[in-house]
Amino acid sequence: MNPTVSIITPSFNRGDIIHETADSIFNQTYPHWEWVITDDGSTDNSWELLQQYAAKDQRVKILKRNRDPKGACVCRNISVENCTGEYVLFLDTDDLLASFCLQQRVDTMQQYPDADFVIFSMLLFKQQPDDLKLLWNIDSAQDDVERILLGDPVCQGTGTLWKKSSFVKAGMWSEQLLLWQDIELHLRSLLQDVNYVKRLDLIPDIFLRVSDVSLSRTGYHSLPKFLSRLQVLQETAEQIRKKNGLTKYRKGLRHMFTDLFINAANSNYHEQVKDMLQLQREWNLFSVSEQKHLQHYAFIRKQKFYKIPFLQKSSLRKITNGVHEQTGTLNKISYQKTIQV
Repeated sequence: MNPTVSIITPSFNRGDIIHETADSIFNQTYPHWEWVITDDGSTDNSWELLQQYAAKDQRVKILKRNRDPKGACVCRNISVENCTGEYVLFLDTDDLLASFCLQQRVDTMQQYPDADFVIFSMLLFKQQPDDLKLLWNIDSAQDDVERILLGDPVCQGTGTLWKKSSFVKAGMWSEQLLLWQDIELHLRSLLQDVNYVKRLDLIPDIFLRVSDVSLSRTGYHSLPKFLSRLQVLQETAEQIRKKNGLTKYRKGLRHMFTDLFINAANSNYHEQVKDMLQLQREWNLFSVSEQKHLQHYAFIRKQKFYKIPFLQKSSLRKITNGVHEQTGTLNKISYQKTIQV
């Protein structure tokens, strides 16, 4: 009746704010938890602080990353491999739990014994947990896979509580990706037909920090991070094709492809542009005229004709109007009730 929740945290150079995260864990009304933290080679005082927390409370387990590659997903997987809880919750070192978070999530999970994971509501914040009054996202009647493909994910990694056994069976975090790790995890899981429940009607129980400095966003358009996003697209398309063909999620795949294609062309990744043009022919996502728009845009960027404003705007408009279905990134709404940590 009192299952243990393993709070899984990767840690890297967050010595300045990790005490806030720690306090939010120690203040939980539900006492049956363990905090499993894997340090990713911090060079500040993070490890010393983690040692102090472990000495203070035996429920805190601290580890150091013992394999490559470096990154948060490897650290999360190492923590999962060493945790003992029935449930796992993923929490980064700059985010906070509401004091009732674990109690609410365990109570909810126990209402759905067949669920592999449950999705919960979260608030964004900058300095104080209720300062923005913005939800991460709201529910929708739209298919959740389609929402992710259209850039409107219903949650990110912290928004779920998983059964540990189900998370391991789903394949855990992809350790090679530099970007879109939670997008890949959720697409892969949903396409595997895992059982999940959305309870976005509940009071938000985790606060996600909005920061101008983000390890994942730094160098977002660099080639390695672009290749990670392209890998997610390719693997997802292949998974969808094997499952029921590309028709069902054609709109979302077109959207994701076009975003990446424009990124590759604008970044002068000519080999990747060439590969993507071949992919779209194999996938048959675009009409003949739309394919010509894509090729024309790639040509303009490669020849640097984009320096002629008219050509740049005209070519981009043909893609976005003819190919790229627009959608909002996050449907955030105001949340009027103050939540105390």
